[in-house]
Amino acid sequence: MNVQAEINWIVSELSKVRDPELIKAFKNMLIYRAKHNQVELVDELPLAVQESIKRGVEQAKKGEMRTNLEVKKKYEKWL
Repeated sequence: MNVQAEINWIVSELSKVRDPELIKAFKNMLIYRAKHNQVELVDELPLAVQESIKRGVEQAKKGEMRTNLEVKKKYEKWL
């Protein structure tokens, strides 16, 4: 299978589509794929890194975060 030829065909056909629902469905498939690939990438990281990311996400959900400016101000003497 020539992947580039397949992509070209899809682009060509997609440019002819005028159905908003079909466009939305295609967009949702691409978004799902992007999210799915991100999960796989995280799974390949060392366990300690995965746990650190998970803690960071939980802290962000709880509003326990600092802006980049706040962090720079606090640690500027070491930068």
